[in-house]
Amino acid sequence: MKISEILAPAGNMEHLETACLYGAEAVYLGVQGETNLRAGAKNFSLEDLGIAAAYAHDRGVRVYLTLNTYPHDRQMKKLPEIVLLAKEIGVDAVIVSDIGVLSLVREIAPELPLHLSTQANAVNLLAIKAWASLGISRVILARELSCPEIEHIRKHTGVELEMFVHGSVCISISGRCLISNYLNSRDANQGRCTQPCRWDYALVERTRQDQFMPVVEEDGYTFLYNSKDLCLLPVMDKVLELGMEGLKIEGRNRTSLYIATAVRTYRKARDAYRNDPHGFSLKREWMEEIGKISNRGYFTGFFLDEPDDEGINYDFKGYIQNYHMAARVIGHTGDRTILEARNPLIEGMELELLTARDSGRMGQTFILSGMQAGGIRKDRVRPNETFEIKLPFEAVAGELLRKPYSEGDKVVLRCGNAG
Repeated sequence: MKISEILAPAGNMEHLETACLYGAEAVYLGVQGETNLRAGAKNFSLEDLGIAAAYAHDRGVRVYLTLNTYPHDRQMKKLPEIVLLAKEIGVDAVIVSDIGVLSLVREIAPELPLHLSTQANAVNLLAIKAWASLGISRVILARELSCPEIEHIRKHTGVELEMFVHGSVCISISGRCLISNYLNSRDANQGRCTQPCRWDYALVERTRQDQFMPVVEEDGYTFLYNSKDLCLLPVMDKVLELGMEGLKIEGRNRTSLYIATAVRTYRKARDAYRNDPHGFSLKREWMEEIGKISNRGYFTGFFLDEPDDEGINYDFKGYIQNYHMAARVIGHTGDRTILEARNPLIEGMELELLTARDSGRMGQTFILSGMQAGGIRKDRVRPNETFEIKLPFEAVAGELLRKPYSEGDKVVLRCGNAG
């Protein structure tokens, strides 16, 4: 049985460490600048790229470098240095969209495997064979393909195939959207999308500029373009039957908690199928877990059929956020665990350790007590403050703690990045 690898996004070093710890078998990342489609992520400097690749490789995790923008000539000047560095540090593949970038990589680093980005919109067998003839070893399929279409492609090509299983979905074909450029002069094809498809809209008649007319009666506004998020957990058996080389989680602009939760959940589902494909069934706890990370509601995209209006969240009132990150385990001193707070924490709160180890449990809850910082007893800590507690169970460095949102925590996030 072919084992589909779980690919995780890594927008910075903490993301990469989290992905490795929680079960990713490959990460995809970009360097700073306009060379990848998540220019808004922190990304990696050229100096840090080698450190990141070494860290992942030491843990048996593959590294794919994204060079998937459509660069103009002035932007092409930076690419040779990046490609040569990728060759030197041994990245496992380079992800490209533009045929010029493909040509450049083949010319100066022909031994580097080339993966075709979903941004290239590969939706048919002839296109995939044509890309393979140009040196592409893996095609990341467009999100606009159904299960039968993917199955047909899988049966008739030997090239490696990868597909997205979770994350944000564009209303325009795999990111080919001009709204951001038109409204904000921020080009989505240069990795600078401002996500205007998540904004609320109303109609304005040309001669009545000051009158906003609701399209749907919802506070005078509606969300015409706001796609729900992709989640293929409910059809994971059908996904795994396809025999894909890679199952990809979107989210280089997301948080460590998002990455840990999504990676661990999809890894558990993949492993359960591998261990017993005939007895595989969707576990309710997997769906409960994936519902704990920031989302706009879920649907299965194009996988089962072309989506109808159920794929658009017209009643969008902000991201669904049931949990947020409480702290990250930094290390240990004696029998106490050193933590770094990420949100305000108060004695008596219920927290949950998101377990990275295969303990059979998704998380372990406890009541926060006995906090100390610098030897001083604390009843509350602030974000980014380091403190110590005695946990009632084992925790390893890099593991994350989360807490449910209380009414005082809730913030409506209309657009932009959420975790």
